[in-house]
Formats: sequence, C-alpha cells, structure tokens
Amino acid sequence: MELKEVLKTMSTSPARLAANAANAQHSTGPRTPEGQARSSQNARTHGLTARDVIIAPGEHEEFEQLLNDYETAVKPQDGLQQTLFEELVAAAWNLRRVRRQEVQFCSDTELDDEQLQKKLDRLARHKTTIERTFHRSLKELKALQTNTVIEETLPRPVRPHVLPLSNAIEISKRTQHFGPSAELRLLESILQAPPPGPAGAASV
Repeated sequence: MELKEVLKTMSTSPARLAANAANAQHSTGPRTPEGQARSSQNARTHGLTARDVIIAPGEHEEFEQLLNDYETAVKPQDGLQQTLFEELVAAAWNLRRVRRQEVQFCSDTELDDEQLQKKLDRLARHKTTIERTFHRSLKELKALQTNTVIEETLPRPVRPHVLPLSNAIEISKRTQHFGPSAELRLLESILQAPPPGPAGAASV
C-alpha cells in the first residue's frame, strides 16, 4: 500500500482509533495529575518523535501535494526505493512542521526569553535529527537509482551475475578497460570474487 493510502487509513480508521484507545489503557506513562499534564503538554509541543506522520486537520491537501511533488521528482521503482521514499517524504513534512513551530514559538507573547530559547533549542535538536534522515534517505535513493541506470550499460553476460546491492559504478569502471572479447574474463573474475560482507553491499 502506498504511503498516501496508509496515512489516510491511519488518520480515519475507527479500528485504528480503537486500538490506540486500548493501548492507552495499558500505558506505563505518568500516573500523577502533574506528570500527566506535563506529558500532555510535551506531546502538543512538537510531536516530532511520533512513529507515524502527523497530519493535522486541514493539512491533508497540503500533504498530498507534497507527496505528489516528491513522487514525480523521485519516481521510486521498487519496494526498497519505496521505503526510502516514504522516509524522505516523512522527513520533508516534519521539517515543514518544524518551521511552523518555530514561528509559533517566536510569536507567543506569553513566553519570556529563557522559555523561548529552551523551546527553540529543543526544536533545533529534533530538526537536526530529521535533516539527517532526509539527507540519508535522499543519498541512498540516488545511489540505488544511479546503480540501476549504470547496470544497464554493463555487458549483457555480466548483468545476471551482479548482485542487486553491488556497486554498479565500480563494476562499470572495470569494464572500461576491456573490449568485448574480454567479457568472459570479466565474468570469471566476478564469479570468483568473495561474497559480500554482512552488510550485503560490498563492491564487486
């Protein structure tokens, strides 16, 4: 199921709401009224550590536009790329929410300078984490799509033996030093190479 469909389901499904209510009964969170009040206020402050993307009422159209724009630009091709794409979109959306909350805090006349600075510092830490996720997802998506394109330039006898997470760029560089008559020697060298390490993404 695509991200947009999942988000719509999560935000409107009665079963989802019922499950959340049931889970809340088993919560090990704060028990005292004071603790519950602080916890509730923290949730309203940012909500940037939630597992699911948070879309407030009235923001669905904006999120759909963001999602469609990114989908047009990135064009994820398979399940792995789709997973990274969803992380990218979620991070982009949360960065937009961070900017809005910065404006809200700075416009809050009830906050003194010290309170405002504490809130902005806390928000900045979340922003740094979200930015890392955004750039990591984008970088990995670019690498996967670049490898896919370069793999199409490899000699046909070699392509079936290139593992999906192999570095096609490095393999392509090696083929530049061989003519068509050397394809069998290149294929033999690939087949005799040691298997990838635990990460599964070692270069051939």
